Amino acid sequence: MKVRELLELVDEAFPLSLALDWDNSGMQVGDPEDEVGRVLVCLDVSGNVVAEALKFGCNVIVSHHPLIFRGIRSLRRDETLGRILFRLVESGISVLSFHTNVDAAEGGLADFVAHLLGLEVEGPLTSEGIGRVCRGSFSNIDELVGKIKGALGKDVPLRLVEGPFAPIERVAVCPGSGGDLIGEAFSKGVQCYITGDVKYHAAQEALGRMWVVDAGHYHTELPFCSLMASFLEDRGLDCVVAESQKNPFRYTGGM
Repeated sequence: MKVRELLELVDEAFPLSLALDWDNSGMQVGDPEDEVGRVLVCLDVSGNVVAEALKFGCNVIVSHHPLIFRGIRSLRRDETLGRILFRLVESGISVLSFHTNVDAAEGGLADFVAHLLGLEVEGPLTSEGIGRVCRGSFSNIDELVGKIKGALGKDVPLRLVEGPFAPIERVAVCPGSGGDLIGEAFSKGVQCYITGDVKYHAAQEALGRMWVVDAGHYHTELPFCSLMASFLEDRGLDCVVAESQKNPFRYTGGM
């Protein structure tokens, strides 16, 4: 399989046409005519991830977040992005990034996370297909929090915005940065909204009206790696999930 055929394979399942206007999903680096060997799947393309690709003999990296997101005005080895790009090109490693198209597509990241949480998907949260409105059955927020930690990791730090103390049957999920969609979730009759990157004033908007669980950008999108690796392996590709990637934030025990 050539790199361009890998791009077409993912595009068929998670159409690039669904990517939001500001996004830069698709091929980032490499030669479309190169043969695909082993594929490394990651959330972000960092220097450590590139080193890991070389260690495991991967000549293709498939990431969720685009490596090249904004316009490049210079390419320098003494800058982080330039250093990564030089190493990729010199090592013959191609990079494909699939971001908001996987967020929006049916069977994509939002559906995958909803499934991990044992939720029944009703439909998209937004008209662009971002997020999912779901049904569940939780007697209280503690039960739902336990489900979230079971799905995303028991050590995942959670921030909660308090809502009404009642059974929770309608839940919205938006992996990544979904804090700006709190109003949208509330308008859909959601009792709890699970996302990342919730800002103070958005939390104030929800306080007392709807539970909000901020599980962080990193932890809510990390399941992309399992989703994409399984997708590619099911189609006969040799994949490895990056082990060196990590949350850029560190958390202390105090509040």
